[in-house]
Order: sequence, then structure tokens, then C-alpha cells
Amino acid sequence: MATTINGVNFTQVGKDALEAVRVLLEDPGTWKSLKDILQNVADGLTADIKFIARKKLSGEFNEDDARVYLEDQKTIARVRIRSVAIITLQLAEKVLNAMLDVFRGAARQALGWTVL
Repeated sequence: MATTINGVNFTQVGKDALEAVRVLLEDPGTWKSLKDILQNVADGLTADIKFIARKKLSGEFNEDDARVYLEDQKTIARVRIRSVAIITLQLAEKVLNAMLDVFRGAARQALGWTVL
């Protein structure tokens, strides 16, 4: 079942983010080692954006609140990616940035805010 937030299909966004990372990585072994964690990170970003959409609708979050919340979530994602022994810190940043580049536009479209 697709997760759609304000007309944006985040199930597809997650797939696109994973594909962006797969293309970035030159070693299939590295991709295989990271794929499950990255799927979890993509699912987490989708859940976070869904949460923010609800908080925006209720008036509990403004754009700054959402941005701070996602900064914390990005830190958690960064740590999870870095936990894979075969990945360097520099590559972990490239991987996270590739995923966030895909999620950034989708989040802006779904929320009407620039939060990533």
C-alpha cells in the first residue's frame, strides 16, 4: 500500500532515494550491506514527514519546528548508516545526501515547507 501525503507518493520517493544511492555506490557488495538499513531510513523519513504533516495541520508545528525535528532525525539516520563497518564516514555522508536530495523536493511539495 502506497503512503501518500498531500498527493505525494512517498512509497515511490523511498524507491527513488534507494535507487539514487544504488547508482552512487560503485561496489555491489556495499549496496547489499547497506540496502536494508537504507530502506529503514527511507521508511523513517516517510514516517517523519507524515508526522510533521499531522502536526502542521493541528497547528502544533511551524516550519522551524519541523526543520529542527528533521535535523535530529537526520542525525539518527547518519549514525545508522555509519554503523555499517565497511562504509567510510565520507561515503556515509554521500549516501545520506543522495537520499535527502530525493526526499527534499517531495517533502517541500507535501508540506509546503523547506525543511530538509
